[in-house]
Amino acid sequence: MPTPAAVATLRAQSHPITAIAFHSSNLRLVSGDDDGWCIQWSLVTRRPLAVWKSHSAALLTVKWMSDELLLTHGRDNKLYLHRLNDSPLDTDIPSADNNPDDWRRPWLVASLDVNALNFCSAATWGTNRIAVPGTLDSDTVDVYDLLPELRRPYKAVQPKFKTGIVMAIELMEDRLIAGYESGHVAIFKLHEDGISTKIYLCKAHSQPILSVALHPADSTFISSGADSKIVKHPLYPQLSNIECKTMTEFGDDDDMTESAYLRMVDIKHTGIASIDIRDDEKICAVACWDGMVRVFLYKSLKLLASFKGGRQQGITCTKFGKTELSDVAGLASDDSENPADTTADDIALTRVFDQKRAVFSSTVMSKREQMVRNQHWLAVGGKDGKIGLWEIY
Repeated sequence: MPTPAAVATLRAQSHPITAIAFHSSNLRLVSGDDDGWCIQWSLVTRRPLAVWKSHSAALLTVKWMSDELLLTHGRDNKLYLHRLNDSPLDTDIPSADNNPDDWRRPWLVASLDVNALNFCSAATWGTNRIAVPGTLDSDTVDVYDLLPELRRPYKAVQPKFKTGIVMAIELMEDRLIAGYESGHVAIFKLHEDGISTKIYLCKAHSQPILSVALHPADSTFISSGADSKIVKHPLYPQLSNIECKTMTEFGDDDDMTESAYLRMVDIKHTGIASIDIRDDEKICAVACWDGMVRVFLYKSLKLLASFKGGRQQGITCTKFGKTELSDVAGLASDDSENPADTTADDIALTRVFDQKRAVFSSTVMSKREQMVRNQHWLAVGGKDGKIGLWEIY
């Protein structure tokens, strides 16, 4: 297949991009950087819609919990749930000598003190549930419900085996996936009574896990690490009828479940920092330490494309846009105000002119919105503070 086409570059942040999230409309994107700043972008105009200082340290996670609720999670050990669109925010780009308090912040719905020593992103499920590394022990995972009131239904989930700290997490309604510093990947069954049971443990990586990504329709997930491997695992190992390629090796411990992964690809370049699976669940993309973005067919992990993701210093993260879009209101409006002219003829003439101008403006904007919504975006965050936008298949 041909190399994907670069469409645009978003330039505003002066620190490395650490997290990216597309809105469900595909018309907006939120980025977070190494200094704690968030920017909400319009993909129609390629301009900031909102700029604010969300955290006092680097952002680890930005995720849309719903069309209006945005989760941000930072290295300052704070997790915030913001409501956007309630009030106008500033769009000015900050400089080094600016005071962050001069920028308005979005409405704060909920906040939580968390453990961010792991450099591990928070995982979410639905509009309410999150999973983060344990507050008192970095080897464990805590699961919280944020609303209507804060509660912790699952506490200190761990495999009871020395795996080192948690490095990557994925969450489902009844499953928790965790990747560890030792290179192990574990799956836990979450029971309704607050009990968790380990059902899968696999050491498919020789270096710490850096990312895991879930493919619920295929009942599988993939993992990557500081080594050069991408590994596919069964989500329901007890029901998997696929012949596994390689068995893991464990010591003499009755608590361990001897498990196997389904498929492995070695890209021959160490360091795969970020994985994302597109919502049509056909392809996945990885951001690599060598500055390359690699796109794979998910089913076979066959390499489809490999291209330079950043112009300078390397890349940090990748994120696909939406292909299954939600209904959203247009950005343009057909309403216009009449000027306070003196004669009825002038008012009538102005009304006709404004109506034609509004119709033209609305038509142009609608065409642009439709084009943006229909594009298959891949956003690539760079260490130079820029976000590359690519058109992917």
